Amino acid sequence: MTFVDRQLADGIVRGVERDGVQLFLGLPYAAPPVGELRFRAPRAVTPWAGVRDALELPPMALQPALTGKGLVGGEDCLYLNVYAPAAPGPYPVLVWIHGGGGVMGSPNQFDGSAFARNGVVVVTIAYRLGVLGMLYRPDIADVNVSTLDQIRALEWVRDNISAFGGDPARVTLGGQSNGGRTVGTLLAVPAVDGLIRQAIIQSGTGVGSVVDTPEEAAKIADAVQAEAGGELRELPAEEIVAAQQRVGLASGTMVTYRVVVDGTVLPRRPGEVKAKVPVLIGTTHDEQDLFHMLTRGGARLLGSGSTVLNPEELAKARAAYRALLPDWPAELAERHAFTAGDWWIPAIRFAEAQDRPVWMYRLDWRIRPFGKGMGAPHGLDLALMFDDVRNVNWRYLFGARKPDWDRLQAVATEMHSAWVRFIASGNPGWPAYTPESRTTRLFDDVSSTVDDPDREQRLVWTTTG
Repeated sequence: MTFVDRQLADGIVRGVERDGVQLFLGLPYAAPPVGELRFRAPRAVTPWAGVRDALELPPMALQPALTGKGLVGGEDCLYLNVYAPAAPGPYPVLVWIHGGGGVMGSPNQFDGSAFARNGVVVVTIAYRLGVLGMLYRPDIADVNVSTLDQIRALEWVRDNISAFGGDPARVTLGGQSNGGRTVGTLLAVPAVDGLIRQAIIQSGTGVGSVVDTPEEAAKIADAVQAEAGGELRELPAEEIVAAQQRVGLASGTMVTYRVVVDGTVLPRRPGEVKAKVPVLIGTTHDEQDLFHMLTRGGARLLGSGSTVLNPEELAKARAAYRALLPDWPAELAERHAFTAGDWWIPAIRFAEAQDRPVWMYRLDWRIRPFGKGMGAPHGLDLALMFDDVRNVNWRYLFGARKPDWDRLQAVATEMHSAWVRFIASGNPGWPAYTPESRTTRLFDDVSSTVDDPDREQRLVWTTTG
């Protein structure tokens, strides 16, 4: 282990080099959003004298604990982590936005070392969550501060990434789940123009469609205000987040807190704006399996309803899938309809709408045999594309039964390599998607590239949803 110093715009930072990877953890990209800066757009970091240690993972944004009891993290959360190759660059850059329904998650879940060993600088960023990041109360809060946090992080990358061997002209913005949805939203934000060269959207929940109008956002803000029972600028942050969770669980959707089409930061709905950069987009085959498992186990961290479909649309889709898949257990067919409505079909519609090149994939590799447990659930792609399958952060996917590590590692190696190719060259290694061909890479024990997979299921959505 060797200490490494780097000169940044705001001062010198000290990281560590291990096994050919340089790690700089907990770097501030904005001032702490506390006190008078709560609900305000991110402010500049105060430069420091001397050398600042960047050796420990930073605190996460304030959020409910995964146990479902209490809260973890804090308001002082605007930090990022950098994983860089030890050899001199320049290297392409991946900026990663974590998921978590807009109320949970942390950049610390992701170890970018495998990417760094393969010639990619990785930056994992935190941002304000829930009401602290998405409150719509223009009388007391700046609008869309979580989005402004993400823009500020991208500006930090532009200004500082060359110190770590990264090329600011070759930045890929990526994210999964709420992070993938966020990437889809940021592609419609004018301030992002010129900060990224391409994007990766993994399992983006309702990508392109899940934002609020000011009127919708105001109703959520009023509900949280009433639940909290005090002035949101004055209350302890823990009371705000506790009220936020109660409102979210009662909302009937997994994504209660959303970016607002405010006419300035986000002038138009993302689905109405074509991406100005190439995109790699896809889903897992059985996204909803994860939430079914968590709900069955008693977890109550997110709402349980569809984020995209209203109850009538979801009921219609479930009935259509039961009829289309008569050999499937009815409950499994209904779960698959939920997966399609919230993830698969929004990804397809997003891809169909683009002028720039788009590459589509789907992860079909199953944890358990069909009908015996989780298949390819929401989140499985993270362990694979980061080539980090034994990380304890992914333990929840496998439970007490260990997976076949050799099978898992084989598909991880293949998927990770495709992501490295896309980040480095702009092409993951299969033909681009068009509405005519619908070419899709299916990752599995034996991967394949096919046109229009599960066409009959896709056609259900020409009249449903």
